[in-house]
Amino acid sequence: MRVYIAAPWAHRDKAKAASVLFEKAGHKITERWWDHKDVGQTEMEAAADEMERQAKADVKGVYTADHFIFLNLAYSEGKCVELGMALSEGIPIVAVGKRGMNVFHYHPRLLWVNTVEEAIEQLQRKRT
Repeated sequence: MRVYIAAPWAHRDKAKAASVLFEKAGHKITERWWDHKDVGQTEMEAAADEMERQAKADVKGVYTADHFIFLNLAYSEGKCVELGMALSEGIPIVAVGKRGMNVFHYHPRLLWVNTVEEAIEQLQRKRT
């Protein structure tokens, strides 16, 4: 299955580590956003072309995924935008961690699990 892994930019190392586990289980990652160039807050306007390229790649990654993996490690506007896109497209969502104060964390289409390994188990069940 093709999966998109969403997580806060500050926790991109954890998203990358999760991607290794998903790939070992036979899944394909649709976008490796954690490998994007790090554009600092003060450089964003000067790097508008790069930010646009990254945004387009991430949108494509979400929309081409069979499943959306939501790593709820900390507050992040980006992962919440991606969650909204997955919800609007009807992409199945497995959320890892604990629900926060975001109302969409309580949407019935989110399947909450405690660990990345549990998320992988859920996808393996869907394969059979």
